[in-house]
Amino acid sequence: MTTLRVALIQQDTVWQDPAANLARARGFAEAAARAGARVAVFPELFTLGFTMAPEPYAEPLPGPTTEAVAALSREFGLYLVGSAVEAHAPHPHNAAFVTAPDGSLEAAYRKIHPFSYGEEHQHYTGGGDCPLFEIDGIPCGLQICYDLRFPEPFRTLAARGAEVVFVPANWPARRIAAWSTLLAARALENQMALCGANRVGRDALGLDYPGASAIHDAYGEVVAQGDATEGLVVGDIDLSALRAWRERFPALRDRRPEVYSALARKEGTPMSTDKN
Repeated sequence: MTTLRVALIQQDTVWQDPAANLARARGFAEAAARAGARVAVFPELFTLGFTMAPEPYAEPLPGPTTEAVAALSREFGLYLVGSAVEAHAPHPHNAAFVTAPDGSLEAAYRKIHPFSYGEEHQHYTGGGDCPLFEIDGIPCGLQICYDLRFPEPFRTLAARGAEVVFVPANWPARRIAAWSTLLAARALENQMALCGANRVGRDALGLDYPGASAIHDAYGEVVAQGDATEGLVVGDIDLSALRAWRERFPALRDRRPEVYSALARKEGTPMSTDKN
């Protein structure tokens, strides 16, 4: 496959109501299938909203949420990127997952960087891996929302061959410039496509979400971008162009991991004040 059509779902999430959000998910999946998408991406914690009271909703993966999303994948012949609160001690994981058209669970990812500014780290445990998976032979990865601010996992995925990374998010309006900038940056610096699905509406905590879901190509350019309207943002990723760009301008081959490792070991080392 040389082109991948992706639908980003800009959902106004019903606060802490999994049944209501899953009932609405079918309409979004159906619309994505009608639009010819191969993959549809729900926002972060799409069955709940960005709740800091996750324990009552914690479940295993696979579990009820993955099963409900897998049923939609089978019904509409789509890959679907969903998310759930995964049971874990001492705190659950904020997890994203991918279900395939045959209903199988293709991948699960646990958000590496809980959003400490919003006290997420007090309620969720960070993950420790970046799984690579395939969609129709295309190497893909997952990250979640705040992970965008940390380039290391994206570079790790790129070094392992990832060509497309999906980023479900609850990114608020007050920091939306950072969202757009970071999506573009992660795409161009890794010569990969970035697909960021952000929610719309206002949550129970009073935070406003402006959508602005976007697909960026390997140059960092916008392929498709949404406004603040609930619905789909659909775009085609040209994998042939992505691969040709990596071959023609092989920046990733110029990496020097051995130097970075040495520098990382020096992180936190005080600057010398010896002037002699």
